[in-house]
Amino acid sequence: MRFLDTFMKKQLVGLDIGMSGIKAVEISQDAQPRLLAYNRIPIPCDWINLDGEVKNQGVLVESLRKLFSVGNFKTKNVAVGVFGRSIITKKISVPQMSPEDLENQLYWEAEQYIPFNINEVNLDFAILGPHTATLSSEPKMDVLLVAAKKDFIQFLQGLVKEAGLEPVILDSQAFALGNAFEFNYGPAAQRQGHSTQVIIDFGASSTKVIMIEGSQTTFSRELQACGTRCSELLMERFGMSMIEAEATKILKANESHVRPILEDYAIIISEEVSRTIDFFLSQSIDNSVDGIYVCGGGSQLLGLKDALEKRLPAPISKLNPVQHIAGSGQPMNPAALREVTCLGAVATGLSLRRKGDK
Repeated sequence: MRFLDTFMKKQLVGLDIGMSGIKAVEISQDAQPRLLAYNRIPIPCDWINLDGEVKNQGVLVESLRKLFSVGNFKTKNVAVGVFGRSIITKKISVPQMSPEDLENQLYWEAEQYIPFNINEVNLDFAILGPHTATLSSEPKMDVLLVAAKKDFIQFLQGLVKEAGLEPVILDSQAFALGNAFEFNYGPAAQRQGHSTQVIIDFGASSTKVIMIEGSQTTFSRELQACGTRCSELLMERFGMSMIEAEATKILKANESHVRPILEDYAIIISEEVSRTIDFFLSQSIDNSVDGIYVCGGGSQLLGLKDALEKRLPAPISKLNPVQHIAGSGQPMNPAALREVTCLGAVATGLSLRRKGDK
């Protein structure tokens, strides 16, 4: 999106800062992109809260420096995923007009939909096409509106620069996921004609549901049901710390006193995802979904796969963000490669960004 682009250089490292860790992926921008480097550093769960607020900027900067000091990255130019609740995307319908006219009216249109002070945000848009799901005689078009709080964008840029990195692009995590999907699965989806695909990223701080119609990301929503909320349930139930709860969720999932809690929470998440998809379909002409792809560390929650399959309207597959990205020619640690496929979708989509992307 335009306001998120600062300037563009050839090679980029995709940088995904999350509650549970920082992931970085570098992909070459050759005609056939190659996976050049990957690294991840876990971070304590109290460094970034569920709203995206960074509690200790200094230690996060040091973690970024460490990440790049041992990751074999060839550049310090980064595309950063904007996280937390300081960025909003919303699909709206407006009277048909030229892009130039829409840009002139953007702040007036956005004021009706954005819950922030309109003078405190950067705005951008993408025209999706004609809006036909209305009985109005006035021709309308669908527009994807994006708003990011200026102070958070400035903070994030400063954080990255303090770590010795150059923030070339700041982008929505939802668009990064769409970019990773489009590169790896888009051509096959296009051969089937117009299709609607769903990406679900089960993260520590939120569950992101993204809709892709054809080749366009047209809808995204962040759900509060997430990995950290599940761990908080274990904390409350057993009087344990967050670190103990995280370990219990992973290492003791099948124990008789833990399993029912995890399975119940899997149902909660799956029902929220199902309602989100139903809402999207109620607003869409094509009331069907052709495929559903899942990623993120939370996707491995005990019972989640079965709960999703019972409630969602299409086949579910794992999203492999490097499915069609060749290796660099250097041997890559198999464990690291498995991590990329599960945890690296946002960072991969960021690294695939090119000048002029929308």
